[in-house]
Amino acid sequence: MNPYFEIKDTVLINAVLDGAEYGTLAVCHENIPYAVPLNFVRIGEVLYFHGALRNKKMKILADNPNASFSVVENFSLIDSDFSSTEGSACPATQFFKSVSIGGTIEWVESREEKVEVFDALMQKLQPKGGYKPFNDETYDKALKSTAVYKLVPEQITCKFKFGQHLNDERFEMIIRHLQERGTEVDLRTVEEMKKHRRVMSV
Repeated sequence: MNPYFEIKDTVLINAVLDGAEYGTLAVCHENIPYAVPLNFVRIGEVLYFHGALRNKKMKILADNPNASFSVVENFSLIDSDFSSTEGSACPATQFFKSVSIGGTIEWVESREEKVEVFDALMQKLQPKGGYKPFNDETYDKALKSTAVYKLVPEQITCKFKFGQHLNDERFEMIIRHLQERGTEVDLRTVEEMKKHRRVMSV
């Protein structure tokens, strides 16, 4: 990975994970990859998922618990003429934040841990509340009939791409174009560009 883009700050990494509604879990069976988008929640250093007790994904994980998980937070599409006047398509790119985690899947069996997971997931996806906590007996049947599993990380990589590698002229040129286009995501992208440009210049 380009060292300009690599992020090792755990606070920044966790912010991307906690802000993502879903990510993609990739597994492999008999040398054939299989990837599926999933809701998830982070508790400490561990990522938790849930789903049906029996399906293709579960069968694969039973045979091979090795997995990887990735999330992406998209920012602005950078048009080719935003950083170059040469007429080439090559400068066109996307700015983004991404996290990729590799590790091993472990199954959650205890009711207490399942309750903790679902309470955390609901707090993430429905922070306004308005539901009974999962230690209520109302959920007994659902907890028993739902698989909960966790990815214990062994490797974590994080990438923030905001033009940190560009010279000052091209960097400022992109900022001007984004400000002129002026969408909400463009203005957020400008903020991230300036923030991480300062970090790289220290």
